[in-house]
Amino acid sequence: MYRLTAALLLSLIATLISPDFSYADPGFKPFSYDYTEEARIASGIDVDDPDPDQLREIFAKRRGRVLEAMPAGAMLIYSVERTQERRLEFQVPHSDNHDFIYLTGLDGLDSLDSALLLVPGDNGLPGRLDEPVRDWVVLYTSGDPERLSRRTGIADVRPIAVLENDLSVAMTDFRDWRITQVRRWPLAAALSRAWGEADKDLYLNYPRFFRLGMPEPARLEDFERIKRFSPEIVARDSADILDQVRQLQDSWSIANLRRAVDITGDGIVEALRSARAGMTETEVMQVMDFVYRYRGATLGFPTSVRREGVETTADEPSVPEGWIEFVPRSGGAVFQDGDMIWTDTGAAFNHYSADIQRNVPINGKLTAEQRRLYAIALDVQKTVIGMIKPGVTWWELHDKAMEMLRAAGYDEHYYYGIGHFIGMEVHDEGDYLDPLKPGMALSIEQGVMPPEGPRIAFEDDVLVTEKGHDWLSKDIPIEMEDVEALSSEKSLFDPFTEAR
Repeated sequence: MYRLTAALLLSLIATLISPDFSYADPGFKPFSYDYTEEARIASGIDVDDPDPDQLREIFAKRRGRVLEAMPAGAMLIYSVERTQERRLEFQVPHSDNHDFIYLTGLDGLDSLDSALLLVPGDNGLPGRLDEPVRDWVVLYTSGDPERLSRRTGIADVRPIAVLENDLSVAMTDFRDWRITQVRRWPLAAALSRAWGEADKDLYLNYPRFFRLGMPEPARLEDFERIKRFSPEIVARDSADILDQVRQLQDSWSIANLRRAVDITGDGIVEALRSARAGMTETEVMQVMDFVYRYRGATLGFPTSVRREGVETTADEPSVPEGWIEFVPRSGGAVFQDGDMIWTDTGAAFNHYSADIQRNVPINGKLTAEQRRLYAIALDVQKTVIGMIKPGVTWWELHDKAMEMLRAAGYDEHYYYGIGHFIGMEVHDEGDYLDPLKPGMALSIEQGVMPPEGPRIAFEDDVLVTEKGHDWLSKDIPIEMEDVEALSSEKSLFDPFTEAR
């Protein structure tokens, strides 16, 4: 039996209470990322007509970061045709395929029945291969391998039918491989060597948006078969690694997020210029959404346009679990003089989504009560955004909002949690436990929502920089005088809406 000396015990206690102590293995290794360089590259990207060579380089760097971050084993990312049905979240049809798209740039028919295999090379592992140790990046596809190799820049593209053979051969412990076999199947040999003999880690893209009571995605059966045939296989969730990589926006992400925010601003401004008493929530929403689509964007999530009346309105019924995609977020309520328009909306461009909330008086003039609540909410929003910099935590931002709302007497009428990550999903992947880092993209949201009305809520998109932040949505009208001016400005849709 070993005994802890007093000095050793005190040292252990000090380690446990140290702020640098991590009680859990993070599950990934450090990887290369330079926000300054990524922001510089982003400034020169034409997202409407990107340079193919530049795109291939960007996606190769993404795969390289994942290979760096992988502590052991290999990663296999299947393409996914659609998200599992009926999950209470904002999703787009390709939400569950975003990991595959992120690493390959392939979507639509080009991503159908495909998979990406990543095997990091490691010179320190036992056993010898017949060629220099290197990283393996292999795309399996149901499409034309030569065409997709040219498009993606991935040199090794194989028919999807051979994936089963490559995995089956690799499951044999590397100590049992004859030199002939090592030379015949170099990929499977490299994978077998990476796996070793004990725990064979295989990172798989398990569903990110799952419902236990719904039919299972087909790929789960493939995952179970892999484990049944090799009991040493340890199936791990690839999100443990991909979340850490995806939350630090690279040049392509930054450029497309900026464009998504710009288009969202155009849609909001045009719709709120056209809004007038007598129009419905849905009519205003349709103007907004049309601008997004006309500018080449899609919807990052269903647009919500709501009437905030002068009088008290009944609370809306809650959406049952799993039915959010079937319940419209804008209704048939008709705007009247004195009302406010509240909107929660975001265009998505090249799979990157904005997320913005704004409040505008329908007749161009805030009432005294509306101005009072607006000033409270806007002050909180600006203060919280002003705090954003590397090292700040989500809870520090949230606590500051609560402190200010409490001082104003409205902390009990704050229903948000200060924000979330944005990126390929409007509620994107990220780590809410760690402090903010340069390259993280955030949506900051909060508001004042007293039961007697009206609701005043803001949401803005922010990028964490090396020493502070970049308020991406700052140019979308938010000051009281600017939003009041919108109703008196001409809209391109005036001839159409006036003729209704």
